[in-house]
Amino acid sequence: MSVERAISAVLVGAFIWAFSRQRPRISAELQGLFERFHDAIKLDENDERRKLREKREVILSTLKRKLATQSLSFEAFDQGSYAMRTGVVPKDGNYDIDVGLIFDCPCERFPDPVTLKCLVRDALVANNRTVKIRRACVTVEYIRKGVPDYHVDLALYLRQADGRLRLARGREFSEPQHREWEWSAPRELTQYVLAKFAGEDQAQFRRCIRYLKRWRDENFCTGAPFSIALTLAAACWFEPKRTGDGVYVDVEALHFLVNKMRSNFGNDWNFSRLAVRLPGIAKSDLMKRLTDPQMLALKEQLKSLELTLEKCFGDVEISDSAASLAPLFGSDFPSLRDAPPSTAGGKAFRI
Repeated sequence: MSVERAISAVLVGAFIWAFSRQRPRISAELQGLFERFHDAIKLDENDERRKLREKREVILSTLKRKLATQSLSFEAFDQGSYAMRTGVVPKDGNYDIDVGLIFDCPCERFPDPVTLKCLVRDALVANNRTVKIRRACVTVEYIRKGVPDYHVDLALYLRQADGRLRLARGREFSEPQHREWEWSAPRELTQYVLAKFAGEDQAQFRRCIRYLKRWRDENFCTGAPFSIALTLAAACWFEPKRTGDGVYVDVEALHFLVNKMRSNFGNDWNFSRLAVRLPGIAKSDLMKRLTDPQMLALKEQLKSLELTLEKCFGDVEISDSAASLAPLFGSDFPSLRDAPPSTAGGKAFRI
């Protein structure tokens, strides 16, 4: 080896060593706080969704019976966060479940998609619930003591001869140009998200999606991004993060994801906006409905979240980290006294 190559190798080695020494240290107790936070906000098979499943079955049974008089039948399936297993406990207590209904009939039978929505709405009207036609679904809402208790969103699809689906869009009093049968692939979307990661990597992926959803709920009164937009942003830019010993580090994974979201503003040729597109044939931008001021607010909120997460890096007191995170994630983020004993061995671990 020449002297020049030897010197070059030494310099490269020194640079790598110096860089590795600069990688952040994170309190091992902080992972315990994040996991406890996740346990508090996640929806799973043993919670309120059991009641939702029961109501779903009542609704579907009623709908099948009523629509049979119109010679209409459908196939039902779960979609949205319920199917993707990324749901969070709603702050207002108004639990929901998304259900897709696939009708086997040509668009020519219902050239106006709102006509089919009205049939579904009329079939489900009852004293114990309200039924509303929304742009992308029909919502069946149950009220308890004068306030919404839980609701079921029914998305209506027509299956075409080639097997593809078209989604009914439009409200009851929408102008004709806002009523359409939109190409959609809800099952493929669910599989796309479920297949992104496996095992414990997938578990961290879901945790970070839930953290983002609760952060969204705590920090936006209007102009909040859709849950599916946050989910697909994670599907695009999330990377699992763990220590060399295999210990998962959620704060680093969430920080990386938020940083990628911020750095992708302008990914659709408009540097003031972030585009998050559906995969497959539709490729609709799920952020399109946000106005420019709302998009600016999203960018600023992401920046605030990123900077707050960065404050958790290094030899930071766990109490300081918890105090800085709680305002962004809400009262369900645990205080220091709620932290389980560290299992990572030591005050901090290097990523």
